[in-house]
Amino acid sequence: MILGKKMKYDLSCIGSALVDITFEIDESFAEKNNSRGIPKGAMTLIEKDDQNSIIEELVNLGKKSHRACGGSATNSIVAASLFGSNCYMSCIVNDDDNGRFYLDDLSSNGVDHVSDLYESDLPSGQCLVMVSEDAERTMCTNLGVNVNFSSENVDEEIIKNSDYLFIEGYLIASPDGYDSIKKAITMAVKHKTKIALSLSDAFIVNSFEKELKELTKDKCNLIFCNEAEAKEFSHANNQTDIFDYFKNYTANLLITKGSQGCVGYSEDKIIIVPGFEVVAIDTNGAGDMFAGAVLSELIKQKNLEEAAKFGCFSASKIVQNSGPRLAKEEYAKIMESFSSY
Repeated sequence: MILGKKMKYDLSCIGSALVDITFEIDESFAEKNNSRGIPKGAMTLIEKDDQNSIIEELVNLGKKSHRACGGSATNSIVAASLFGSNCYMSCIVNDDDNGRFYLDDLSSNGVDHVSDLYESDLPSGQCLVMVSEDAERTMCTNLGVNVNFSSENVDEEIIKNSDYLFIEGYLIASPDGYDSIKKAITMAVKHKTKIALSLSDAFIVNSFEKELKELTKDKCNLIFCNEAEAKEFSHANNQTDIFDYFKNYTANLLITKGSQGCVGYSEDKIIIVPGFEVVAIDTNGAGDMFAGAVLSELIKQKNLEEAAKFGCFSASKIVQNSGPRLAKEEYAKIMESFSSY
């Protein structure tokens, strides 16, 4: 069953449905994570029992947690929705507390979705987010029922009736992720729906490089990535070499550089957007906000450089707060304040 299905969407998305459980940690805990194979600042796939064990450890240390609807693509599409785009999310969740919480959150943020709850022995996906004192976020993700996401969950009609399809690279880590992404891209090309892809994490690029390149060669309209992901994907360090390599895969590229803003290209035009100087307390969700903001501006027919400026401005707002999202009313304030720049 589709909840509130519209005839036309600005943006549709396929990705993992996750609920974020966020804790603040100190450097000693970050070092302890590193010793058990959880590198600081990265995303690590983890078994549910191991995730629960770390959460219990943090609770026993007196740490307080915050729960929020998350997942990289989800954060991006919610941002796009709150910036005025009509959006649809293709995902699966179990009939449990986190699953119901996730779907209610999508609905409350104006994002349409499949409303059926998936019956499985696996729980809904959950991401343990640990924010260290330098605002870096370390993520331990248990995909849960997301591992059952398959090409059957890819809706051709939704893609056909969307201006953009947004795909998160994280999805390829699921057992049927390759086939799901392949079907979505095939449908998008067939119906002339523009394709935007986030590489998601250097770990994902390193682990699934061959698959990602097979799926995306000459098909993407826009790729989002950070510096580490760009270097991993291109096996290059020089900006010119990185750009030349990516042109085999996408007509447009944006590489985020944290507080330094972003660089990229739009066909033959080089894009350099400086960052906005702020005091960051939590970088969780900054890249997701950036992507959602950029896509929302492209949907409004802005060029990529203009969209990237809005993306950097929006990301500078999210890092000043804890968690991957802002309060709903803040998105309208961002649009209003950006109009004065």
